[in-house]
Amino acid sequence: MVSSGLFFLLLVSCVLADDVRDLCPGVTPITPATANAEGTWWIVRASKSSSGQCGPTNNQPPCRCTGLVYTTDLLPPRISKYNATLFGYDTETQVYEMQYSVTTIVDPTQPYGIFYLIDDSTGAINVGAALDTDNHETFIIFYFCSVLTSEGEPLVIVLSRSRNGLCSESQKRVDAALEANNICKDNLESFDVSDCADIYDYCFN
Repeated sequence: MVSSGLFFLLLVSCVLADDVRDLCPGVTPITPATANAEGTWWIVRASKSSSGQCGPTNNQPPCRCTGLVYTTDLLPPRISKYNATLFGYDTETQVYEMQYSVTTIVDPTQPYGIFYLIDDSTGAINVGAALDTDNHETFIIFYFCSVLTSEGEPLVIVLSRSRNGLCSESQKRVDAALEANNICKDNLESFDVSDCADIYDYCFN
């Protein structure tokens, strides 16, 4: 029997000869950034979502302090694969919940930031698009092409390197990118993560 993840990869491989953007219609992915994205990224704005354990797909109470940690063995300027630890703090159990996945560029031969997000434990594969970043200095806007919120809307997350959120310059750029992709910024919820425990110290040391 062919696993659902393998079947998805076989299906998508038929698309790669054409335009990989067809996997994520309705948005304009950027060219993949050249700088290394390694490190901790905090979700400071996102679509309201409450699916699964605390993390990028569940940012509602009792979950808070959500985000991800990227690591990679590859070097710039062409990093096509990251290991990702998705995390979120459960205020009821008072622990960080974590999921492990791999993020890879769907087709490195095409100049578009369309990614597979492959869950380590289940093999489930989702598709996402990078809508903007300042070359991984302060922010990334990520659009989940195959994940819907409970309201049936695509999941959008804005990641910040700093727990203090985005500076005004980065915020203006984020707002412009959201507008350019017909995403209403008022539909995204803001999250204060300034008092969250450092996930790297908490879980990786």
